[in-house]
Amino acid sequence: MMNSEQPNIWILEDDKGCQFVYEQILKNSFKTTYFENIKRFKESYEKIINKSSYEKPAMIIADLMLNDGNFLSFLTGEYHGELGEDIPFIVVSSDDDLDSLRLCFKEGATDYITKPFRKNELLVKIEAILRNKKVVGKPLSPHVSVDGVTIEGLTGKQKKLLALFNSQQDRVVDRDLILDKVWGDTSVHPKTLDVHLYNLRRKLTPYGLIIKSLGGGRWTLLNSEK
Repeated sequence: MMNSEQPNIWILEDDKGCQFVYEQILKNSFKTTYFENIKRFKESYEKIINKSSYEKPAMIIADLMLNDGNFLSFLTGEYHGELGEDIPFIVVSSDDDLDSLRLCFKEGATDYITKPFRKNELLVKIEAILRNKKVVGKPLSPHVSVDGVTIEGLTGKQKKLLALFNSQQDRVVDRDLILDKVWGDTSVHPKTLDVHLYNLRRKLTPYGLIIKSLGGGRWTLLNSEK
């Protein structure tokens, strides 16, 4: 029996077989709302943006390739940068291309899972992301400053990463610290952290800031003008 208090997960997937798999995985713990094309998904998402009474989902799971286009076109379109800030979303795709991962994470993806995936893996990831959102999802300040300079245009994850660098002695962080402080107990794709650091590095370059690898899964934030 469906519990009205169960978190609602929106699933953007046009394959009936995949929809059945999601239903079997999630039916005991979550409500699910399915969208078979980007057009229907966008119409419902606009109701959230316009602050109507439409129920906001706890999370979104989206395939990349739909029958009416690529989900990346939605992420990089008029709602550029908005989705991942308030609603976590997972991209599930058979495409493991590094550029696709980079673009999805740049646009705020919480995680990226490649097909085929293990059923228990997906369920654990969803539970961890929602639990982590309650624990560390407190509002961030609109901007993060480094050496008195405000850094603009960062995603939520990038703000957390930069704030973490700022909080450490000599601005040195390691992989375990980042995963603990930025992702909490959420298990993420092996390339996730590297992609986020790559995207953050590009945004910091115009400010004269450099993220330098120290080897062994350690990085430091440097000001090239000092």
